[in-house]
Amino acid sequence: MDHPSITVAISGRYPLDRAGLAALVASLPGLRVVPPESSPPPRVLLWECGEKLSADLPRSLPGMAILLIVGEIESPILPPGVAGLFSKDEKPEALGVAIRQIARGDQYLSPSLALALLERGEAEAAPHDFDMSILTDRERQILALLADGLSNKAIAARLYLSVRTVEGHLANLYTRLDVHSRTEAALIAIEHGLVSRIK
Repeated sequence: MDHPSITVAISGRYPLDRAGLAALVASLPGLRVVPPESSPPPRVLLWECGEKLSADLPRSLPGMAILLIVGEIESPILPPGVAGLFSKDEKPEALGVAIRQIARGDQYLSPSLALALLERGEAEAAPHDFDMSILTDRERQILALLADGLSNKAIAARLYLSVRTVEGHLANLYTRLDVHSRTEAALIAIEHGLVSRIK
């Protein structure tokens, strides 16, 4: 049985950027582009911010999650009502991962922005004092690929595993790391230097 498409609206400052984002989203499986004023509201609103976060960000409606598309920003903290920040430096296919993640009710922060957050000391909590040696080699591989922004399907393909096996490893990782989302797990991976080791 096919799952219903995730409805995605595109908004922001520049018409050319909006058109490019709409074409990209339309090419990704399981996503459907709709007008921002659709009724019911789109499940996800992509807002193209240019190079800086502006004060006139969109207001989230019930049942709608907002994903900001950003360049280099000074403070990669999620503004109120925003579910995710997606860096323009990320690969285009990673946008589908981000959209699906916030559509599920999770938050999303691009790995490069998460790294900037840690480097500037703006994380809300102190660095996680976690002994990475208790993880298996496979768990460390999966954690590194997750922090690189790969989807479960992409991780499975990279490591020649089934998606269900990857999901099982992630469930164990969340328990061991005492986290509840991919973003939290990715932050720990970045803190411990796991990003981009597995290529």
